[in-house]
Amino acid sequence: MIKYKVYTKEKGLVETDNFEHINELTWHREYGPALIGYNDSGSKVRDQYWVNSKLHRLNGPADIGYDMNGNIKYVAYWINDIAYTEEQYDKELLKLKVQSL
Repeated sequence: MIKYKVYTKEKGLVETDNFEHINELTWHREYGPALIGYNDSGSKVRDQYWVNSKLHRLNGPADIGYDMNGNIKYVAYWINDIAYTEEQYDKELLKLKVQSL
């Protein structure tokens, strides 16, 4: 069974293995993953970066999965709840930087 630590605006850190009671909360953490999953042996299996209940990260993948040895198994790039390939993500970041000038 996977257990999760989820950072929320309303209740702070919530530890759970069932999302039903926290689906209505705002998943949010500005400086680190808002969702961290652990297996029964305590090894990390997932990190997700959420800002205002949107998968979002501007300095790397927003969804990272780990194998049982702690090695990265997959990554997924998201900005404001929109999925990007790594190439699309890099272009979108460049576009956002130019817009902010």
